[in-house]
Amino acid sequence: MFGKRSLLPLFILVALVLSACGGSNNAATSTKFSGTIHIASSTWTGYALIYLANSKGIWKNHGLDVNFKDVEDPNDRFIALAAGRLEGMASTVDAFARQQSNGVAAVEVFPIDASVGGDGILAANSIATVADLKGKTVAVNQGSVSEWFLAQVLQKNGLSLKDVKEQNMKSGEAGAAFVAKRVDVAVTWEPWLTKAKARTDGHILVSSKEYPDLIMDSFAFRKDFVQKYPDTVKDFMKAYYDAFTWMQANQTDALKIIGDAVQETPDDVKADLSTMTLYDLATGKQIIGTSSSHGKIYDNVKAAAEFWKGQGKVDTVVSPNDAVDPSFINSL
Repeated sequence: MFGKRSLLPLFILVALVLSACGGSNNAATSTKFSGTIHIASSTWTGYALIYLANSKGIWKNHGLDVNFKDVEDPNDRFIALAAGRLEGMASTVDAFARQQSNGVAAVEVFPIDASVGGDGILAANSIATVADLKGKTVAVNQGSVSEWFLAQVLQKNGLSLKDVKEQNMKSGEAGAAFVAKRVDVAVTWEPWLTKAKARTDGHILVSSKEYPDLIMDSFAFRKDFVQKYPDTVKDFMKAYYDAFTWMQANQTDALKIIGDAVQETPDDVKADLSTMTLYDLATGKQIIGTSSSHGKIYDNVKAAAEFWKGQGKVDTVVSPNDAVDPSFINSL
């Protein structure tokens, strides 16, 4: 998602998870992890605080050694997480729900943002309504939030994924292909929605501004990591929210750093941020709720998992109680 976001067969994922658990660091008496924490996300302006924590050394202020990578395809991130090559990752709640239902042992510990205009469907001017998408070829990253968004928009307009021809393409590549006039319909996110203005015969058909409850990002760690190193998870989250505080006090510098990360100007980053809601600690606690009083993220997990089961993409539906752990954010 302003930039965010091939599913493995279940038996392969389970094998990878078991392998990861067997090969991870041995649990020590301390509940703090002493090694390098490998994390990843796709390019998305909504991951602003991660970029700031990376650039300003905020992780180190909390005794953490964090190695960050851009991994654009969410499916690649989940494979790396399941294989133990990542300790944690950022993605959308719908993507987590789909992969958790397929056996990936990921636990979401805090919500990151909500998209309120940062994701959308780009279309040539000849396509004026969602109904006009019927029979069209759509560039979309299958298995990602972009496919989820497309499916939900189609469903709310009396269509389904079966009514379009999906051309599997990473979301950033789909945006670039649209700008270059190689495709006439692309599902993508910022910064590509802004960059699409360069195409004079195209427009934003719909965005998450019209569908504000569909897309939410969160951060998750591997389940075995959460169980072994709860204090490290807390330290990571403290650093993340320190980045939020730093951003509020240093907005000009923050926009430059975020812009460098997503290859945009500070003004474009500022515009991107207006199309999303970054959650501070207090809002994050509201979104996630508690184990006895669930927040909105639980509903999103349930809705997404049930949707993908209905689409035949998963065989079982993950329980939101297994997908989300609210204890960490509520301890801060």
